[in-house]
Amino acid sequence: MKAKMTVLIAGRNAQELDELVQMLANESGLSVTKRLITNGHSDPLHNITDLPDALVFCTTVAWEDELKSLDERPASGRVPTLVTGPENTTVMRTAMQVGARDYFIFPVQKQELLEALWRIERELQPSGKQEGDLFAVINAKGGSGASTIAGVLAHSLVERIEDRVALLDMDLQFGHLASTFDLKESGGLIDAILRADNMDLLALEGHMVKHKSGLHLLGNGTDQLVVPGDIDESQLQKLLLLLRSGYDHTVVDLPRQIDGVTGGVLESADRVLVVMQQTIAHIQDARRLLHYLTRYMGIPTDRIGVVVNRWNKRLTLTTADIEKALGIGNLTCIPNDYAKVAESANLGVPLLEAAPTSMVSRSVVQMAESLSGKKVVPQSGLGRVWRKLAGA
Repeated sequence: MKAKMTVLIAGRNAQELDELVQMLANESGLSVTKRLITNGHSDPLHNITDLPDALVFCTTVAWEDELKSLDERPASGRVPTLVTGPENTTVMRTAMQVGARDYFIFPVQKQELLEALWRIERELQPSGKQEGDLFAVINAKGGSGASTIAGVLAHSLVERIEDRVALLDMDLQFGHLASTFDLKESGGLIDAILRADNMDLLALEGHMVKHKSGLHLLGNGTDQLVVPGDIDESQLQKLLLLLRSGYDHTVVDLPRQIDGVTGGVLESADRVLVVMQQTIAHIQDARRLLHYLTRYMGIPTDRIGVVVNRWNKRLTLTTADIEKALGIGNLTCIPNDYAKVAESANLGVPLLEAAPTSMVSRSVVQMAESLSGKKVVPQSGLGRVWRKLAGA
């Protein structure tokens, strides 16, 4: 590991570059250089062979071309990037979409910039970070709402816990999680599995789509027919290990089936969340699925949690009835608020944004606290600038 983290500060505004260089000059853990772009290229890393550990990119009125140049770089030629620019929501969101880790407005606060750089440094140290958690979410019966739970859970871990989170859509044929975040479908999952042998975290991010919250999503949005038999299970395990190495949490939305692909994810998961609803038919299917998980796959019961979605306390079936029928305790109940959940999905606005105070949002945030072992970060105070601009 390098003694110092190398940071390149680049852009077309010489005064801004000088201010940032002076701000970071006396930081013992950093080796800072600057690059004033005057050669007609918008790409701050053009013709640089020895890439820095991190890039601080100062955008100008030509921000569209400048940010486009970042997006056009091959995955192997990218570095973790922080962007500075105007107090403009459009610029900020575009920066996040092309992979910026954070966004700052001049005058930049030194402490906030340093904290962002130290977060990048921790990510670059393979032995400096414990392996991240893997949470697998699966329906006990079709239509129970596992995809909704997985999406809101992953978003909660980013927005409320402020951890680094990847969301993996493993429905190879009908995955739709990207649309719930108003993101363009990406076909990166299959290619990422195929290339898992020779891929690092930066290359992996090139296969993912990024939400403005910081959530990274990996799915299969192509029209090509893919079946579980097309997936190399050993390659999938290597991809999961890579995700664990780079993210605090990886949330996997699984299709409702047991095969070599889903089985490998379920066996690897730190926590399996079985999603059901409050009916006899759901209880019957949940009991069968729990039997498969524990008896045939050997997954300990303490790694399995049952989530009752669309819970209604007025219905005849009680939590005690369900616990007795399934032979388990400590159900997690997500209250029924179908109208708000459906509106959120139709608009492509995550539920935590569309209805942050709804009982569903509150319940899933509590689940995120329980699974992560961390408390919600207060929304006031030292929130990141781009998140405030986004209206979170």
